[in-house]
Amino acid sequence: MNTNLTINGQIMAILEKEYNSEKTVYIQFLMQSEKKGFEVIKVKCTVETDYAKLQQNQNVSIPVSIAVVNSVIYYSQVAEAKILREQK
Repeated sequence: MNTNLTINGQIMAILEKEYNSEKTVYIQFLMQSEKKGFEVIKVKCTVETDYAKLQQNQNVSIPVSIAVVNSVIYYSQVAEAKILREQK
């Protein structure tokens, strides 16, 4: 069985962190639900070619994988992001 997950939404922020001279880029989305209110979804960007082209407020579609550790969900990019057209 093959399952594909994609996050579609507007990028709220792009964070860069450096640890042991390695740069890690995270893309943040804001999700709203009736049960939890607002929640930040943070996706680890793993496709280096996306680092320069992704910008705050862009609407994108990002294929992701998930991992759950101690009831916390972690999202990682698994393929190149697609920039979606602006919704009017």
